[in-house]
Amino acid sequence: MTQNAKTAGPGGMDQGHTQQSAEQAAGQNVAMEKRGQRGTSTPETISQGTFYTPLVDIIETQDEFMFEADMPGVKPQDVDITFENGVLTIRGNVQERRPESQYYLLAEYGVGNFYRSFTIDTPINAEGIRAELRNGVLDLHVPKAESVKPRRIEVKAA
Repeated sequence: MTQNAKTAGPGGMDQGHTQQSAEQAAGQNVAMEKRGQRGTSTPETISQGTFYTPLVDIIETQDEFMFEADMPGVKPQDVDITFENGVLTIRGNVQERRPESQYYLLAEYGVGNFYRSFTIDTPINAEGIRAELRNGVLDLHVPKAESVKPRRIEVKAA
């Protein structure tokens, strides 16, 4: 499994929380996908605003990949997850939480959307993908296809 994210470090995992523009996020991910998949066409996303790269833990078992993504401020109805041509994409939209009528002396919480994509080389059962958002953490279960799961073969006496 390969991830497409700006902050990939050793082992392909994020080294920190990154803020980037929509153009930067879309441009980098599209460039990486095009480099890795010559001869195929990937639609480009054009969006404006601030995008954050959510921190993600990935756990692999014999049956599935489990993704745990930090997406504070995102509501379940504002999460969009797609799996197409081996690419798992997670998007989350965050709504402004402060009314315009209030004046803040200090505002450290930035408002922006989340975006992250992963290229999965292992065959996946796309119909079995399920997700749950609880307390700002997205739990995403991506089951492996039956063809790649290990199976025990019984040996009979002759």
